[in-house]
Amino acid sequence: MIHVRPFRAWRPAPHTASLVGSRSFLNYSEEQLREKLRGNPYSFLHIIHADHDRAGIPRAEHFDAVRRKFLEFVDKGFLVREAARAFYLYEQSGPGFISRGLIGAVDVADYREGRIKVHEQTLTAREELFKEYLDHTGINAEPVLLAVPRSQAFEEGLDAITLRPTLFDFCTTDQVRHRFWRVDHPDDLGRFAAYFRDMEAMYIADGHHRCASSARLAEHCAAAPGSPKSAFLAYMVPEGQLHIFNFDRTVKGFNGLSEEGFWDRLHAIGRLWPLPDGPGIPEKGSVEIYARGGWHGFAFPAQRSGQPAENLDAARLSSSVLAPVLGITDLRTDQRVRFVPGTQGTNALEHPVDTGLADVAFHLRAVTFAELRSVADHHASMPPKSTWIEPKLRSGLTIYSLDDH
Repeated sequence: MIHVRPFRAWRPAPHTASLVGSRSFLNYSEEQLREKLRGNPYSFLHIIHADHDRAGIPRAEHFDAVRRKFLEFVDKGFLVREAARAFYLYEQSGPGFISRGLIGAVDVADYREGRIKVHEQTLTAREELFKEYLDHTGINAEPVLLAVPRSQAFEEGLDAITLRPTLFDFCTTDQVRHRFWRVDHPDDLGRFAAYFRDMEAMYIADGHHRCASSARLAEHCAAAPGSPKSAFLAYMVPEGQLHIFNFDRTVKGFNGLSEEGFWDRLHAIGRLWPLPDGPGIPEKGSVEIYARGGWHGFAFPAQRSGQPAENLDAARLSSSVLAPVLGITDLRTDQRVRFVPGTQGTNALEHPVDTGLADVAFHLRAVTFAELRSVADHHASMPPKSTWIEPKLRSGLTIYSLDDH
């Protein structure tokens, strides 16, 4: 049983939604960020990067600035508060893809008690950082992305809502269409709540630290059941409408080997073959590797592990190549490693090698949802940066208030 509740959102007025919604400020270069802030007074970036012109201030001061800027947006009418609680259906669509799901508040108890399942370890320092952010700002505008196991009733319920008039409908410059519906009829609220009550589990696709931080805040504040701080904002998407991409790696240096010596070591470990036609989609149990010598395929040596996490190609790459050959034992801290989302294509692997920024690149097959689910069900963790999962939500379109109902 999962406890999901509607909430009174802060949201943009419909005519400003396309201007308010933003990607995470971490996705912008410094110059892009300055351009966005100069050119769009409505952008939610003004809130989350409220003190962009002040470097090195204490984080509590930064969080307080975020709160002040949020209240300024409210005073100016850029953001409005819903009169009643609602769910929100959010859909992204573009060439060749569509994703739609429901935004609501999920009880942290479901996370604490294991019904919201994880596949990634979290860092205490990052949990504490975001907990302080939530506590100071009183808002949560970054939903956790949850995968809903196949539920025909849930998906049919979503489909029915899309036949109604939208609250927001706009396109962004990346050629993605964004559509929002407010779901506030009592029958719909009861129906969706019932769908979740019948689910045994949901799976975190993106947002492990946000989820853990919300749970930490609830514990810190001794939040009463049903209160705003006893829940976290979530975007719940059917597993079939999640798009899981590979997360590739580049490495600087061969750990004292020459490039020829590196290929010789791989040849001694597993099966190695040239790819004269360039990269493709690696088969399970293999990786495609690029260095100055061109593209090669490499099949990992056989292993007998019954642990789902250890059978992931990213884990086998680490245990077969990165650690024993390149001396990389901790992907989280080794400065020689860079991670490249699969959405950027293999050119993003070739370029750093060709320009000397890296010496070798590894192109991995994407993890399947079945593999992700198996790792979570076994209470295990994937290697760092194993998946790049979309949709990526725009910030500021629905904001969850932690101050009151």
